[in-house]
Amino acid sequence: MALNRTEAARLVALAASVVVWVACGGSEAVEERWAALEVPEPEIVFLGDWTDGERAAITREVKRVQVSFAERFGEVTSEFTLYISTDFDALNDAYRERVDPDGQRRGVELPEWLPCGGVAWRAAIFISLERCAENEKAHGGPIAHEYFHILQNHLGGVAGADNVWPTWLIEGSAEYASAHHAEEQGRASVTWRREVSRLVWSGLGRPLPGPYDAAVSSMFIGDAYTSLVYDVGFLGIEWLIERRGAKALMEFFRLGGGRREFSEAFDMSPDEFVEAFEEHRQQVALPFEWNSVGTVLDANSRPVAYAQVRALVWLGDEKIAVAGATTNSEGVFRLAGPGNGYSLGLFLTCPGGNTVYGPRVFAGERGENGFVPDADGLRETDEQGAEPFSGEERNRLGILIELPETKAALLERHCGP
Repeated sequence: MALNRTEAARLVALAASVVVWVACGGSEAVEERWAALEVPEPEIVFLGDWTDGERAAITREVKRVQVSFAERFGEVTSEFTLYISTDFDALNDAYRERVDPDGQRRGVELPEWLPCGGVAWRAAIFISLERCAENEKAHGGPIAHEYFHILQNHLGGVAGADNVWPTWLIEGSAEYASAHHAEEQGRASVTWRREVSRLVWSGLGRPLPGPYDAAVSSMFIGDAYTSLVYDVGFLGIEWLIERRGAKALMEFFRLGGGRREFSEAFDMSPDEFVEAFEEHRQQVALPFEWNSVGTVLDANSRPVAYAQVRALVWLGDEKIAVAGATTNSEGVFRLAGPGNGYSLGLFLTCPGGNTVYGPRVFAGERGENGFVPDADGLRETDEQGAEPFSGEERNRLGILIELPETKAALLERHCGP
């Protein structure tokens, strides 16, 4: 279903239709299918606190992912090491001391925003679950996404990324693969993932830059860059696979992942793709046209500068950030979002953190009945939070978000030492 700007106010009505639970086989069926792949046991290094049952569950998840991708994409490898940890510092030590296949030690730190997330590097995956929700921990967080990066590298890699191009191909394909695996395991449907991406693209309000649009591409940073390469990237990969098939995607990586290889694998030039994909955007993700304008103040009525304000909407059982803006030095923000059915989430960057990527504190939500502060500074996608905006009004001007305490006190409590 294509969701455009005029349908955004009816998001809650989608809740009953976008999540599909799929029956999945038991552990014996997974082991049989995995054994048929004839690959070695994956090497998994557990860091932090794990029970025997949790270790077994993570091992099964890795095998499920290998089976899923082998059957969907025709590729499998066990030539990697998974480091998975409930302790970010322990994972950071392992990342820093990791010796790459060329004999070089990594010697660098993990990104500061990674307490819940993962990275893949050559023949290794590093996943931190320290601040993940319990349902994410249960299946190892982004194992499927990061394993697809291992497959990309196993096939031949990707030519040097020019900012957005071809990073959207790298991340979008990993999102596509992990979305289909999630549906197979009964976690969330691909339809749900598609609608999330379309809403995010409407919030972004921009086309996918072409491979030669260096100036345009460099404008995308922070949340906009993430939205483009992950969400729009997912939609781009889905568009390509629907027309050329999954084998074409794997051939792209096998050939080396450059612009010339794109033309050879997908039988169209990058420019031809961008033009056709922009026509697709006009059908499925028209930009939001309603404005939300307001000011953020702390308990002493002082402006809260450089805070991130995000439009949050319910889609199925999760609340999704679909558009955003940053307050200026006077605490003022302006964003284009859906006309109704959303609240405004407020995020603050911890001291010493990168203002673009975090780490961030979730301060709470402003909705129809005022501001609702968050208790622990972590945004859980299933938390109720504020009541979404409703009524006939679409443009909302003069919104006031008042924190119940000072910015400094809030950051001190949630950011840690």
